[in-house]
Amino acid sequence: MKPVISWLDTKCSQCIKCLKSCPTDAISIVDEQVNIDEEKCIHCDVCIQRCPSRVLKVQSAHMNETLQCHEYNVALIPTSLLSDMKSYDDFQKICQAILKLGFDEVHHYSDIEGFLYKKAISESHEKEGIWLTSFCPTINQLIEKNYPTLLDRLLPYDYPVEIAARRIRQKLSDKDVGIYSLCECVGKMTLAKEPFGNQDSAIDYAMTISHIFPKINKLKDDHKYPITMNRYGVKSNVEDLFGNRSLSVVRVEGLNQTQSLLDLIEFDRIQHVDLVAMYACYQGCIGGYYLWSNPFEGCYNIESMMDEYTLENIELDEHEYRIDHQLDRQEMKSMKERMAWFAKVNEILETLPQYDCGACGFANCRSLAQSVVDGKVDIQRCRVRKQGEQK
Repeated sequence: MKPVISWLDTKCSQCIKCLKSCPTDAISIVDEQVNIDEEKCIHCDVCIQRCPSRVLKVQSAHMNETLQCHEYNVALIPTSLLSDMKSYDDFQKICQAILKLGFDEVHHYSDIEGFLYKKAISESHEKEGIWLTSFCPTINQLIEKNYPTLLDRLLPYDYPVEIAARRIRQKLSDKDVGIYSLCECVGKMTLAKEPFGNQDSAIDYAMTISHIFPKINKLKDDHKYPITMNRYGVKSNVEDLFGNRSLSVVRVEGLNQTQSLLDLIEFDRIQHVDLVAMYACYQGCIGGYYLWSNPFEGCYNIESMMDEYTLENIELDEHEYRIDHQLDRQEMKSMKERMAWFAKVNEILETLPQYDCGACGFANCRSLAQSVVDGKVDIQRCRVRKQGEQK
């Protein structure tokens, strides 16, 4: 897959805010160049939000060019878009405006989300132990890269937007269809073929919902697109509304809180819980970076329209939604190799001041030690250590 986050050096002030904010230490600054380690990056967009110079960017598909490439174009809208609406009429008017951009159909996937929401709760109660569920690519990458021992606890469900895209292709198999995913976050952008080259995806193009908002806002009028949403699918997008503790479901939002909880689960410190639902964004998917309102008001908007979500529940065959997370595993070192690597990292770390000052261009001393062990940089990058040797 192509790199997702790009660095534009023209206005970079080397303030190291991106480096310090990255939850997986994927960013380093070497020779005045910001480097993003794709093996560590989980596409959470935290660095983009923290960059005061706006030199970290995410590419988006160009709708004006690509709409001409297919005879029939379908827009897949995120359920979280509801959070930006004051009423259900406004939501339907926005959907009609999206259609006017040049699409032949506007689709949603709240019914698929609703099915998987109910399936996750029921299946986790039937199985022993703690189970994890997340339809956030960022969270799933975090588990895959930082908590591989928990990968087998992740319920084996595909992303609702991918399931929806496959169903659309099957329904319109006689047409040359272009499928667009309008995204509320960077993580979901990575699921499409373009712009990042995920060729396994059923989605052709991904673009940020905020990118097209000025256009659809101008096109919005009193005409409404006849679209209905599924109540359970909507609930699955909001941290406050996902299940409840009487169902032995724990919900967690934000990367810091998610990492803390995963640490506890990894060391078997969580009891009496069947299911953990995880969101990278605050308040759930309605906290996506590319939505234009705040998630706190968005939660109120979602709840105030609860009576409008009337779409009936659907049933999916297992082959439509089940996946094998084993296929998503990166090649992993054996436990013996991992322990040997950790020993080397700790050996280097003992020689560093452990101030975590960031002057070396890495987020902390451990991140520098790891790069030294991997042969990416020299230990002399530590300025404090170097000055100590010169005295």
